[in-house]
Order: sequence, then C-alpha cells, then structure tokens
Amino acid sequence: MTTKTWKITAAASLVLLAGALVALFGAGFHFYIVQTPSMGTTAPVGTLVAVHAKDSYAVGDVISYARNGRTYTHRIVAASAAGFTTQGDINGTADALPVRAAEIVGAVTFYGRHLGFLVEALPWLVIGGVAVYILSRRPWVGRALRWPFRLVGWSLVASLAALWIRPWVNMTMTGYVAQADGVRMHLVNTGILPLKVMGTVLASGQDAVVTQSAEDSVGHYSVTPHLALSFWHFALLLMICLTPLLAALIIRGDQPSTVSDAAAAPTRLPARVRRLAPVALIVSASIVAAALVLQMSTNAAFAASISNSTDTVRVRTWVTCQAAETTTPNVWLVWGLTTAGSQTDLTGNGNSGTMRTVKGGTSATVNTSSPCPQDAQGSLMFNGATCVFTPGTVAGSETYSEEIWFRTSGASLNGKLMGFATGTPIRGKQQYADRHLYLDPTGRVLFGVVAGGAQTVISSTGSYTDGGWHHVVATSAPGTVSLYVDGALAATRSNLATQTLYKGDWMVGCGLLTGWPTASGGTAAFPAYYTGNLRLAAVYNATLTPAQVEDHYRAGQA
Repeated sequence: MTTKTWKITAAASLVLLAGALVALFGAGFHFYIVQTPSMGTTAPVGTLVAVHAKDSYAVGDVISYARNGRTYTHRIVAASAAGFTTQGDINGTADALPVRAAEIVGAVTFYGRHLGFLVEALPWLVIGGVAVYILSRRPWVGRALRWPFRLVGWSLVASLAALWIRPWVNMTMTGYVAQADGVRMHLVNTGILPLKVMGTVLASGQDAVVTQSAEDSVGHYSVTPHLALSFWHFALLLMICLTPLLAALIIRGDQPSTVSDAAAAPTRLPARVRRLAPVALIVSASIVAAALVLQMSTNAAFAASISNSTDTVRVRTWVTCQAAETTTPNVWLVWGLTTAGSQTDLTGNGNSGTMRTVKGGTSATVNTSSPCPQDAQGSLMFNGATCVFTPGTVAGSETYSEEIWFRTSGASLNGKLMGFATGTPIRGKQQYADRHLYLDPTGRVLFGVVAGGAQTVISSTGSYTDGGWHHVVATSAPGTVSLYVDGALAATRSNLATQTLYKGDWMVGCGLLTGWPTASGGTAAFPAYYTGNLRLAAVYNATLTPAQVEDHYRAGQA
C-alpha cells in the first residue's frame, strides 16, 4: 500500500466514523462510560453503554438517569407512584431516592465491554500517534529508520496511555464488616484481566467477599490481588508486546526512490549497522513495552491492597462528607451551609431552606474552615442572628435522625445547633419546640425531646467549645433516643413515653431554649441564635445505625 493510498484510507475511515457518530446522536442515542463497579458483570468498569429513551420503563430495565449534575446507570427493581426504585446489581440495598420520569435519560440498549477504556485513551493515542508520525518525518530520521521509529513511538504511546488509565489490572473494595478475628471485605475486579485474591479468581466485573484474619508485620489486615493468568495467557500477552517486532519484519522501511535520494541517504554508519539498527530498535521497544505492562500489573496490585488497623478495622465507605449524607437511605434534606442565602437541598428532594437574619444583626458569612478536607467547600459562620428553616410545615414523627458539623471558639453560650418547632424566633413566639441539639455553658452537647415532659440525653464530661470541628447526630425511634458525638455513642435513653407530635419546621442556627436544662440540670439564659461555624445539616426519616453514624464521621477525613 502506497503512502497516498494509506492516507486516503485513514481519512475515509475517520469520515465514516464521524458520520456514524453523528447519525447515532441524531437518532437520540447517548453514550456513557461506566466508572464505578455497582453493575457487576452486567456493565463492568470501562464499559461503553449506549442509552436511548423509551415510551415506558419496567422493572428489570437498566436505565441511565441524571441527578445533581451526574449520570447514574442502575437497574429498576420496583415502581411506585413516587417513581422508580433503582439498584446496582451488586449493591446490597436499593438507591436512597426514587427516580422520577423527568430524570431518566433512557434505557441501556448496548453494552460495549472494555470499549470505554479505549474511548478514554483514544484522544491520547491520536495525539501521541500524530506527534510520533510528525517526528518521524524530520530530516534527522533517516528514510530507512522511519517505520522502526514510528513503531517504537506508537508502542510507547500505547503503553503510557495504559499506565495512565489502568484498564488491565485494578480492584475496588465496596464495603467491609469488622469481625472479632479480622475483617470481611467486599471486593470487585474493575480491570480487564482476571485476578486472584485469597484463592478466589475474579473475572472483570465479578465480586466476592473474602475474610482476612491474619495481621501483617505492622498490625494491619491486608489483601493483595494477583494476576490469574495461565502460562498460555502470559505467552499471548508477550506476543502482543512483541507485535512491533513482527510488524518491523513484515513492513519494509521507506527506500530511496531516485539516485539523488540514495545519495542523500545517511552514510556515516557502515551499511551492516544501518541494516541491523531498525531490528535492534524494535526489539528494544518490545522489551520496554513488555516490562511496562508487567510493571503496570505489579503497581496495580499494590494500589489495590487494602489495609485496616487492628484497633479500628475500618475503611471509609464515603470519600466526602456530602456524599455520605446525600446517599444514605431515607435522607430527607441536606443543607450544605457553605453559601449565604437560601440553602439548596442537596438530596434533590426539594426541601430547600430559607435563611433570615434578625433586623440589626450580623448575617451569616462564608468561612474557609471545613470539617472535611476532601469536601471542596468551606463552611458558614453564624454570627448570633441568623436562622435557616424549612419554608413549609412538616409532619412530626418519632422515627428520625438529625445531623450537623459545628465549631465554636470558647463562647460560654453558643445556642441551638438545630431542632424542630412550630415557628422560628424570626417568625415570632414558638408554641412548641423540641428535638433540640444544643450546647450548654460548659460546652457539653445535649439532645432534648418532649416525651411526657422534657427529656434529655447529654454528652460525657468535657467541652466541645474548643475551637475544633465536631460531628453530632441525634437519633430517635419509638421509646428511645440516642446522642452521638464525633462518631461514637455518647448517651441513650429508652422506655420513654410517646413523643409529642406536631407540624413544624426544621431549623438550623436558631431556636428558643427557655426552660430547657443544662448538663448539670440547672437553667441558663440560652440565646435564640447560634454563634459559630456550621456545615452540612441533614434530616433523615429513619433511625441511623451506629455504623452509619461512624461512617458519616469518618467520611472526608484526610
């Protein structure tokens, strides 16, 4: 094939590919690359899925839906008036929120296993391939060395792209369960090649639960996956790496076509050396490519190692605090508290908060301090005059949880962190108010409800007005209330009378505490507005478990 024919063929192929993509997009198809392992072997990480809208959807369909600027691809497992319930094929629970029809992009009509890796690599392969071709046309590359130079360069470009994207070997842990003698880990193979971990072989997308009871030399529980390839698979891998050498033996380099070209050919090296140079270059490139692939596998195995301290035996379920709160089942609202003004409900439930500042007071201000290093935003500084509340009344219940991060700097009376009431101080006198999370003059945290009278649970001795960030969660179930501080259970009370139920507002940073006790049982002139930093207030229509509370506290830690 002449150079001209090769160029025409390449250009025609690109035009044909572009035309096909334009036709598919015009027909309403959307394409997504699977980035997480929740769909297991149905759509492993790196799968390219084609999605098209349907007139109706049913249980069993795999759909893609958009929410909060992200697209999710999960299977419909139930349908109700509120929408569709979705779940990943290997997830233990359904997704927290129903999917509304308006959020659905379409149903998956095509699964291109591993094609997503190629799509991710394609821009780099094209840029690198063109750069190598241009360099091969430079005068300092002799005509006889052009094709060897190209094969060497293209091989290295492909190897570097694979090292960056890591399609071949990778593993993800989606959860863990601590045991008395070790830890059980839920692992998913998120690469292309099969892996073996603790005797279990996992193909791409497959998952397994393994139990590690042996500690390493530093007291950690760890597992390291290894390639599960037979001798013939390794041989095939080596042959693929040697493809440039085979191509060099088949493809002849550009030869001088005229006497003047021959005269211009390099003459500084002996003819025998010039004949051997292309083969030597290709062999060297093949060895480098093979070494890179094998080294990549080793690096991936180390990267997939999972270590857990023997005294904590945990790995964070969430990387950010915001993700922990917004993706927990039965979440009702989450306010970020990072910007002044109305607070958007980050769950998508539409329970946004209204912010008001008392006349003559200093409004809340944005602050760079944050309790969660992995969350990009800072926090909101409440200056003793601001309240955030739900704009409409909400029916009360005995089954709920409330959560917030706070930071103070030694003030003796900081006020109410969050709670529930028939009205805010800004709206006027509150007729009913409880579910208080507040700080007393000694810096201890209290949670109070009305259940046959005022009932409180109190954190242990010690002050939380120490200038550091603290995480507090209050949970309620019929007859029982609990208080958690910094991920640990601080206090609980059971056998309570039925809590008083009424319609009211959830509020943050304000609330009347007249008549509510301090940690010592005395009284105090509690302010109606909180002073200090607040971040990520959440309300759940469920009683969070101790494990969930701990996971929320540990989310986003450095």
